[in-house]
Amino acid sequence: MMKLHNFLLKPQNGNSSNKCGMKCKLIDWVVGTHIVAKGEIAIDDPLHVVEGSPIGVGSYMVWVQTTIYHNALIWRTQANMRTIEQALGESIPWPKQHVFIPNT
Repeated sequence: MMKLHNFLLKPQNGNSSNKCGMKCKLIDWVVGTHIVAKGEIAIDDPLHVVEGSPIGVGSYMVWVQTTIYHNALIWRTQANMRTIEQALGESIPWPKQHVFIPNT
């Protein structure tokens, strides 16, 4: 598995968000009530491909830096990742509606 840290990711169509590089909290996408991890928005490009599929319009690529609920399921499971703990140090897609960006 290739590690894709935020500084290595480049938008594939030139559409990057001004939110890239911002610290964020990932909210459980199943129930929507718990913060499962903390990280950084790596890329906001709906055409960015992960395991053969674009992440889509309503998603960010997020670099997972700290896990809180280690067994929480990631939004789009990948070959070697199913839980947020397995995604630690990786960039994964996460639905925008479940990404909290604190005021700076």
